[in-house]
Amino acid sequence: MPAGFMIELTCDAPPDDVLRRVLDLRAHSRVIPLTRVTPEMAADQLAVGAVFVARTSVGPVGFDDPMRVDQLSFRPATVTIVKLGKAIGGAVCIRVDPTTGGSRMRWEQSVDLPWLPQVLQPATARVLRGGYRRILRRLMKASLPAS
Repeated sequence: MPAGFMIELTCDAPPDDVLRRVLDLRAHSRVIPLTRVTPEMAADQLAVGAVFVARTSVGPVGFDDPMRVDQLSFRPATVTIVKLGKAIGGAVCIRVDPTTGGSRMRWEQSVDLPWLPQVLQPATARVLRGGYRRILRRLMKASLPAS
């Protein structure tokens, strides 16, 4: 049974803009330490069925985290991404709702690390939550480059 976590963050931008910032794969390569995402593309280039890979490494040692977009809509601002890799499984569901001053993003993620004993997975998910929170804040503040 996968572990999981949830993050809620607010932003002064409209929901579709926040989702575009979070899904801009070009920004992921700049913001996530030791990670490169391929193909690098803008959120508007993503579609249901699109597959991308986040490669995290230090020199030659690392792992691939392949993912597939299973559901995507900018109005309402929602996406579901499934992790397809052997090192990291699970899914990410993002919903961004309008608020009076902008939006609130809700990120829900299940985490399945088949190489880690089941008893350690909930603690690992809590650690991952902190890292994801920092990265998501940076992505939400990033300006969107031209597509």
